Amino acid sequence: MTMRIYPAALLAALLLVWSSCDEKEPRGPVKGRVEVSITTGELPTKAPSGDPADGGGIIVDGSGNPDLMIAIANSGGSLVAWYPDNFFDASMSDTYSSECNTSLTDETTSTVFFTGLLRANGPYTVYAVANTAGLPAGVLTSLKACTTVSQMEALQLSVASGQPAFEDGSHNTCMPITAKGTLNVLASGNGQVDLQLLRPVARISVTFKNETGDADLEVHACRVTIGDINPSRGYLFQHSPDSVSGYGRTIVIDAPVIGGDDKLVFDAQHKSTLDTVQVFPSVAPARQVGSRYLCTITFRITKSGQTYNSVDDQTYDEYSFPDLPVHDSRSSDILYLGRNQHLKIETRITKQASLHDYSFNFEVQDWDPKYNYLTFD
Repeated sequence: MTMRIYPAALLAALLLVWSSCDEKEPRGPVKGRVEVSITTGELPTKAPSGDPADGGGIIVDGSGNPDLMIAIANSGGSLVAWYPDNFFDASMSDTYSSECNTSLTDETTSTVFFTGLLRANGPYTVYAVANTAGLPAGVLTSLKACTTVSQMEALQLSVASGQPAFEDGSHNTCMPITAKGTLNVLASGNGQVDLQLLRPVARISVTFKNETGDADLEVHACRVTIGDINPSRGYLFQHSPDSVSGYGRTIVIDAPVIGGDDKLVFDAQHKSTLDTVQVFPSVAPARQVGSRYLCTITFRITKSGQTYNSVDDQTYDEYSFPDLPVHDSRSSDILYLGRNQHLKIETRITKQASLHDYSFNFEVQDWDPKYNYLTFD
C-alpha cells in the first residue's frame, strides 16, 4: 500500500521527534521517507499507443510505469539516490528503497518515494527527466553515466537537421521534459519537494490576421525573420543564466506552400498561421537603444483586378518592414525567451478607405500543449 505524506503529517511527525529526543543531531542516516512529486502543469497526454506526447504529459507504458528518471544529489555534489534503481550505470550501496506512484488517469503527475536514506544535513538537489525516450542516444548515455552535479549540469541538447520531431526507438514522437529543485530533509529523515517539469525549448509562432473585411484578400510570399535567437543548443536542466552563449543567429519563418501556392489561407477567425519553430533559451542582444530582438516582416498583396504572378511585380504590391523592435503591448522590449515559453508574432492587415494599413503585435506567454516537436542530435 502506498501512503502519501502531507504537510500536516510531516508537522506531526516532527513534533513527535522533538518531544521524544534530545537536541543532539542524530548520527548517520535516519530512517524516514522522502517524497518527490512532479507535475507538468498541463492536461493529460500519453503516447504508448503512438499518439504524440507534446511535453504536456508523462509517457506511461502498458504496465503503468512512467518513463521517468529522478536523481538526488547531496550538498557535496555527489548523486546519492535515484529512480528507477537501475537507471544509472554507477553502483549504489543498499541503503534505501524507492517506489513510484503514478495515476493512470492523470499522466501529468507522478510521485516517487525514497525510504531510509537521507540525512537531515542538506540541502539536496533533485533532478527529474520525463519522456527519456525522446532524448538523443548520446545524451541519454551521458545522463546514465553521471555521478556528480557538475556532470548533470553540463548536459546539453543540440538541434539536428531535418524535420523537427522527438522520436524514440518505436518512432513515437515524445518531448523530454525536465525539472530541478531543492530538497530539505527534516531531522526525522522525512522531506518533500514538488517540481514542475518544463520543456527545454521555447516556441515561436507567426500569424497574419485579415481585418479588412475583404474575404478575397490575397496575401503571398510571407516571411518573418528574427535575429539573435538560439535554435541550436541548450541545457538539459535549467541553469542561471539558462542560455548557452555563442549560438544566436537569424531564423526565417515562411508561409507554408500548399500545392505550389504560397497564398495564405485564412480560417473562420480570419487568421492564418505560418510555420512554427522551436528554439532554445536566449537573451536579447545589447544595442545602442538597449537590449532587444529585431524582427523583419515581408509579404505581398495581390492588386485589385489582377491575378497574382510571382515574377510579375505589376500584379502585386510588396511590403517590407525591417528591424521592427520586438516589444510587448506596453512597448516594453522583450529581453529574454526562456524554456516552456511561447513568443507570438502577429501581423494585422486593416483597410482605411482604399488603402491597406498594418500593425504588429509581439507577446510572450506560457507554452500551450501544441506544436512542440523537435529533433536533437
